[in-house]
Amino acid sequence: MMRFLHIAGKTSTLLLLLSVLFSCGTPRRLSKESLADAVWTLSQTHPDGFTLDVRKMTEPREGISVAYWATQDSHGRQALDAVVSHATTHDGFVGGWLDPSDSLYYFDSVRLFPEDSLEAAVNFGKANFQKAIYKLSTGEEIILKEDIEFVSPTNLIIMYDPQVGKGPLLRAVKSYGAEIIYEYHIISGIAIKVPGDILQAIAFFANVKGVTAVERDHIYHLIDPVKPKLEVM
Repeated sequence: MMRFLHIAGKTSTLLLLLSVLFSCGTPRRLSKESLADAVWTLSQTHPDGFTLDVRKMTEPREGISVAYWATQDSHGRQALDAVVSHATTHDGFVGGWLDPSDSLYYFDSVRLFPEDSLEAAVNFGKANFQKAIYKLSTGEEIILKEDIEFVSPTNLIIMYDPQVGKGPLLRAVKSYGAEIIYEYHIISGIAIKVPGDILQAIAFFANVKGVTAVERDHIYHLIDPVKPKLEVM
């Protein structure tokens, strides 16, 4: 589903919300449920969408907003607790928009990139299977083109130092609850299938002793069907 994380310049509404929050203590002291209530209240006055820094309860005016796959298709107040929880343990930003096709308000945990880091934002968007990313300063929607390259949502290729050996890595795979798909013999590496958030898995395995590289598994699709070669006699 397309994401519409536009900025609505309703400063007075946000100031009113802040006054309510600070009357009960600073935003950092709020429970995640109370913080989700505050985000829901804000959303009701922002039909055009918003991007919110839930750590400071401020709306950033610039940056490239990219949604996480982990909070895909989260809509309504009942989904906000999980979205806010993900945001507070990751980058601290929540985006939301009202989808006119079904009249539901959708929410995402998002990462905000500097506006001069378009390539990094595009790569993060593709890794999280997003169809578009958003430039907040202009409200520009940047459509992500489909490549012939598809990145697996669950599989990782992990390389390790042969002098260290694969022992620490195999123990880490077991402790993480991942599944070994294949062990390479020509190179020092394994392919695994991981549960949950693949970006968290990448960060976890990158810190395992002896690991030299962690990459998402790539699958390449042919644009044109394979044509038989003409044999020259």
